[in-house]
Amino acid sequence: MRVVFTQINNHLPLFLESIGADWQQEDVQRPTGYRYYHWLQTTSGQGVVTINDQSIILNRGAGILISPHVPHQYRSVKPNQWRTEYLTFGGRNASDLLDSQQLNYQLFNKYNLALQQFIEKNGSAVTLTSDPNELSVFIYRFILLLNQARQENGLLNSRQHNLPILAKVKQFLDASYQQPVTNQQLATQSGFTTQHLNRQFKQRYHATPLQYLTDLRLRKAQVLLISQPELSIEQVAIQTGFSSSSYFIAQFHRQTQLTPRQFRQLH
Repeated sequence: MRVVFTQINNHLPLFLESIGADWQQEDVQRPTGYRYYHWLQTTSGQGVVTINDQSIILNRGAGILISPHVPHQYRSVKPNQWRTEYLTFGGRNASDLLDSQQLNYQLFNKYNLALQQFIEKNGSAVTLTSDPNELSVFIYRFILLLNQARQENGLLNSRQHNLPILAKVKQFLDASYQQPVTNQQLATQSGFTTQHLNRQFKQRYHATPLQYLTDLRLRKAQVLLISQPELSIEQVAIQTGFSSSSYFIAQFHRQTQLTPRQFRQLH
């Protein structure tokens, strides 16, 4: 069985893109990854999944969840002797419900029977409907079982576990405020997606990383405006990492209700 749902509303909280069961798995190469979350589970035989130059054997009963846009490939250990179940899904709430974005993939060698049999027991029924709400509930139930398995196997990271990573990001911002910094750069450094990093960083420091960076730059600028009156406004902007003096002035006014020049005159 293999079904692909072509009528997809990408703005839905959750949606199912494709599902397969008892599938004779062909070799797959995805140098740019897949656009949705991809769950792949061995029902018989063995497969080899390669991610980041790491080869992972997927034995019978084992499953792997691959995050969107992560380059990967997989093949049967023995030709034509690997059968799988799989589903691909997405939605604006998918990453929040999964709540663990620092890994490119998660491997499940041992997990509960309900998750192992989920596609086998529910797959046929879900392929008979085109109701997006029913499909969304189907994925929601799958994610709940997936999170339960991750907790049982210690794969679901707690906020406490994330603290050293968040502290490292903050230290990087403190040291690099004079240089251009992008969300992608921070995501790469932390191993989180931008969305997950923003959420976790804000919970810890009450601002997203780039908001924190802007506030830091403005604090540094205030010090320079007072301590080095010989510097021009443009020089202060450059030394504190702002891309232009006009952007610096706008951000400074937004925070203090004063222009940098007015602030300097008051001190």
